[in-house]
Parts: sequence; structure tokens; C-alpha cells
Amino acid sequence: MGVPRGAGRRLMRRVRMRLLFVFFAFGVGAALAWLYRELIFFWLYAPARGSLSSFGGLPIYTSPTEAFGVTISLAMKGGMAAAFPVATYSVLTLVSPLLGRKQRRFVLWFFTPAFFLCYLGGAAFVYFVMLPAGMRYLLNFGTNIAVAQIRISEYMSLVTALLFWVGVMFELPLVMFLLAKLKLVGYDRWKKFHKYVPLAAFILGAIITPTFDMINSTLVAVPIIALFEVGLFLSWMVRPRVKGHRSLWQKVKALAKRGWTAFWTAVRGGDDVL
Repeated sequence: MGVPRGAGRRLMRRVRMRLLFVFFAFGVGAALAWLYRELIFFWLYAPARGSLSSFGGLPIYTSPTEAFGVTISLAMKGGMAAAFPVATYSVLTLVSPLLGRKQRRFVLWFFTPAFFLCYLGGAAFVYFVMLPAGMRYLLNFGTNIAVAQIRISEYMSLVTALLFWVGVMFELPLVMFLLAKLKLVGYDRWKKFHKYVPLAAFILGAIITPTFDMINSTLVAVPIIALFEVGLFLSWMVRPRVKGHRSLWQKVKALAKRGWTAFWTAVRGGDDVL
């Protein structure tokens, strides 16, 4: 059976409307990033602690268009950062009719918030831990043989790459949990990969950090190993059990539901008394 013409037109109107929202969010984000570019650059320079050059600690540029090009790139990335949550919400609203009631609740109340929190956790790790430690080591390594004069394009490429890719890597436990819950890749399969994780983590660390030094590679690899362990535990929570027995995840959900019901009953009881 084909899709009714009226339903197809309604779907296309919904898609176009959501695309307009995404483009609008992109424009707003890009405009704000351009408007507050000096503040954003200052925020991104902070982990280097004034060691990027001998000119007030600011990075340098060596071509007339370099600083302008980096600023345009920053505005585009600001637009993408603003458009991504809107695009995510738009996709969820489009596919929600295809999901069951429990699946919609899972995506709305757990997966979507956890997705953004994991990414923000990865970005925070880069900004507050990895960049200060890595910059301190790299910019002080050759002080007796050379003077640091870091180009703005090279510094911004490093910072934005780390903020993006390490943020993506922090989604690993959530992805492992989701695949195990959907019964696509179970706990036993993930456990078989366990012995290869350290080597893979250091390879990924070397790929993600363009500097190729062991300090930054280790700072990336260790969290990847820890994140895999967290994901392994989460996949263990939802692993299939013997028929008639609930998984740990089901028990946790049941306990949370009972706690919420008891809390809500107590609140309603208090309202009745008042």
C-alpha cells in the first residue's frame, strides 16, 4: 500500500517547516557568535594561560585573511552548535509517530537529555582538564630552544577538533547502552572487545589529537577506556535474564517508579490536608 497523497503532503510541509526552524537557529547562532566573537575567542584562549605568543599571550596570524577566515569559521560553528539541538528535536518529532508509547518516553525523558549531557561532559573535560594540561606541557617543552608564536588558525583547529571529537567519544556509554537495550549488540559481545579497548583507545587518542604527543594521547585514551567500562556496566544492566526474572535496569526503573508514586501520593495527600 502506498502512502496517501494527503498524508505525504502533510509530511513534506512538516519537513519544510522544521528545516526552516533549523536554518533560523543556524542564522541566530552564527550571528551571536559573530557579535560576541571577542568574548568567545577570549574564552577559547583561556586554557593556554597567555602562553600562545610573546604579544600579550595572544596567537598570531601570518596572512591578511587568516584572522578573518578563522572568525568566519567560528561563526559557522556557532551556527551549527545552535542548529544541532533544533535539528535533533525536529527529527524526534518527525519519527515519534513511528515509535510506541514506551519508546517515545524513553527517547524524550532519558536518551535525549543523556545525549546532550554526555557531549557537554566531554566538552567540559577538554576545556577544564585536557587543554590546560596539554597546553602547559607543549608550550613549555621547548622554551630553551625556541619561542612559541602560535598561529590562530592552528590553535583554533586544535581546540575545536578536541571539543567536538572528545564530546562525541563521551557518547560511547550511551551508544553501548542503547544497542544493548535494542538487543543489537549485547553485553557478551561488548565483553569480547574488552581486551582490545586499551590499544584502540591509544590509537584513537593519537588520531584525535593532531599534536601526536603522549600527554594529549593519554589524556584522551584514559577517558575512552573508562567510558567503555561504564558502557559495559550499562549493557550488563539491560542484558537478558532467565525467563521470569527482571534485569537490573528493569528493577531500577520499577524502584524509581515506586519512589515517584510514593512522593506524588504524599504531595497530593498534603494538598488535600491543606
